[in-house]
Amino acid sequence: MRAGESAVVKPQQLDVVDAASLRSHLAAIVESSDDAIIGETLDGIVTSCNQGAERIYGYTAAEMIGKSVDLLVPPDREDEIPTILKRIRNGDRVEHYETKRRRRDGTVIDISLTVSPIKDKAGRIVGSSAIARDVTVAKRADEALGMVDELRQRTDELARSNSELQRFAYVASHDLQEPVRTVATYCELLNDRYKAQLDEKAREWIGYAVAGARRMHGLIADLLEYSRLQSPTRPFAPTDCGSVVAEVIANLRISIDEMQAEVSHDPLPIVTADASQLAHLFQNLIANAIKFRGNQPPRVHVSAERHGDEWVFSVRDNGIGIEPRHCQQIFDVFKRLHPEGQYPGTGIGLSICKRVVEHHQGRVWVESEPGRGSVFYFSLPLRTGAQP
Repeated sequence: MRAGESAVVKPQQLDVVDAASLRSHLAAIVESSDDAIIGETLDGIVTSCNQGAERIYGYTAAEMIGKSVDLLVPPDREDEIPTILKRIRNGDRVEHYETKRRRRDGTVIDISLTVSPIKDKAGRIVGSSAIARDVTVAKRADEALGMVDELRQRTDELARSNSELQRFAYVASHDLQEPVRTVATYCELLNDRYKAQLDEKAREWIGYAVAGARRMHGLIADLLEYSRLQSPTRPFAPTDCGSVVAEVIANLRISIDEMQAEVSHDPLPIVTADASQLAHLFQNLIANAIKFRGNQPPRVHVSAERHGDEWVFSVRDNGIGIEPRHCQQIFDVFKRLHPEGQYPGTGIGLSICKRVVEHHQGRVWVESEPGRGSVFYFSLPLRTGAQP
C-alpha cells in the first residue's frame, strides 16, 4: 500500500466477517438462554439443543440429539406432535402453546411452547426450532390464587349464610316468646277457674301443657341468648375478672343462700375481654356447680394461673361429677345428661360457655369423675393483661 492511500475492504470480505461474527453471537445467545431451544427435522428428530434444554428436561445433549422429540412428551400428549409438525410443514408458526412435557426423572412440567419453521436459502422449509419456557411455578401460583379466590368467595358466602341464620334465630326466638307465654298463661287461667269442674285426668293434662309451655319458654329464652352471642359484640377492653366474679356471686345470692353454698375465688387477673360475655361464662359455670350438687352443701372455688401466653381459669366444685365419656359432648347445644325434671335447665348453658370462650380465641374443657366433683377449665389469651 502506498503512502496516503487508505485501506479498502471489499464488500465480500465484510459480509464474511459479519456473518461469522453474527453466527457466533447468535450461538452465544442460544446457549445462555434460560429457555429450552431445540432444533428438529420435519420428522421431529432432535438435531440440536442448548443448555437450557438440558437443565429443563434433565437430559444431556447426547441423550436428546438423534432421538425423536416424543422422548419429551407424556403419553397423554403424543397426539400433539404430528399436529404441530404438520403445521410447520405448511409454513405455520405455533406461538405460546401451553402444554406439558416429561423430564428425564419422569416428572411432568408445564411449558409454554413456540415452534417456528426453518428455511434454507432457497426458501424451502427444512426443519423447525422449538422454544419452551418452564411455566410450572407460574401455573401453580395461578392455580393457588384461583383456589384462594374460590375459598374467599365460599367464605364470604358462608359468612352471609351464617349471618342470615343468626338473624333468623334471633327473630324467631324473640317472636316466639310471646305466643308461648300466652299459651302458658291461659292454661293456668283455665286450670284456676275451672279446676273444680275438671276431673283428675283433665287437670293432669293441663299440668302437662303448662309445664311444656314453660319448658318451651325456657328453651326460646336460651336460644335467644345464644343467638345474641353469635352477633357482633362490644370491643374487648381491660376487664377485672375479680369484679366480674363478685358481681356474678351477687346475682346468684338467692341460690347460694338456699343451697347453703360457698363460692370463693383467688385473686383474679385483668384480661382483655367482653365483660358482659365473661359474666355469662362465670355465671353459667358457677350456677351449674350449685345446681348439680351432691349430698354435701356446694363448694365452688374459682382460680386462675398464668401458662405461657394465656390465662387458664378453673371453676372447681364438689358436685355429682361427670362420666369421662361425656366430658366433651356436654358442650353441645341442648345436650342433657339427666332426665327432664331431675335438674332444671335446657342444656344450653355450657354451649354458651364454649361460644364465649371461642369468641375470645380460647378453649374450654372439663376434668371430672362421678361422685368426686368437676373442674371446668377455660383459657383466655394474655393480650394486654395484668397480674392479679
